[in-house]
Amino acid sequence: MKLIAAALVLAAGPALADCPPPAQMQEAARAWLAGERLPDPGAATVEDAACAYDAYRQVLQAEMGSPVGWKVGFTSKPAQERFGVTAPVAGALFAPMILKDGSEVSLAGSRSPFYEADLVVTVADAAINEATTREQVAASLSDVRPFIELPDMALAEGVKPTGPIMAAYGVIPWRGVIGQGVAMADLPDPVADLAALTVSLKAGGAEPVTGTGEMLLGHPLDVVLWLIGHGGARLEPGQMISLGSLSPLVEAKPGLTVTADYRIGGRPMTVSARLAD
Repeated sequence: MKLIAAALVLAAGPALADCPPPAQMQEAARAWLAGERLPDPGAATVEDAACAYDAYRQVLQAEMGSPVGWKVGFTSKPAQERFGVTAPVAGALFAPMILKDGSEVSLAGSRSPFYEADLVVTVADAAINEATTREQVAASLSDVRPFIELPDMALAEGVKPTGPIMAAYGVIPWRGVIGQGVAMADLPDPVADLAALTVSLKAGGAEPVTGTGEMLLGHPLDVVLWLIGHGGARLEPGQMISLGSLSPLVEAKPGLTVTADYRIGGRPMTVSARLAD
């Protein structure tokens, strides 16, 4: 689990951390699990957020089990600019957060829910931990899958969502709906195909928003390289990696059906979610 802390520390620089008290972060985690909002943890830098998140994540893991993967946030320029950071951060994903394609997602347990188009890749081979090129990463992945993420900006009233605050809470994942993917082996050129990936996200009668694979650190596989290059723990076969935003955040409202249509290597992928009270 030192992956998250290491990633945050390396992104922050050499300054010593002023870590929020672990008991404070554990209490915040218990409150979040109970449906309450999250306070300002007092993490002034992303290095402060590293030790803060460690205590917070321990409570989530005790409740939801070992992580099934990782969410990498701030992988697009607009996201970095919005939150005032210059590098990604990461947090753990847990099994109860991941729902099947077409699921009805009740927003009753959320506080300030949004939706966005995302992208997931699945680890196939532990050799990924030694990868240094996009080609090596691609060879160690089993598939790429469509993903509608539903983050919950569950911060207390008046708390501005800065990079350190978001990092202290593992980029606040809440729910995500995942669809049937495409095997890496079925792509003519996985590296080129991932860069050229397109997505169209639509809900209700709103105008669709579009994105491309190049929005993710310039290339989706560079997100994985960042994750393994700044980590202290090994990625394991079967783990999923949520690579980041391919669309703007849109406020989630009951009654909407959200659909994301992807195109990769000449193949379609799609995923949808029905938002309910």
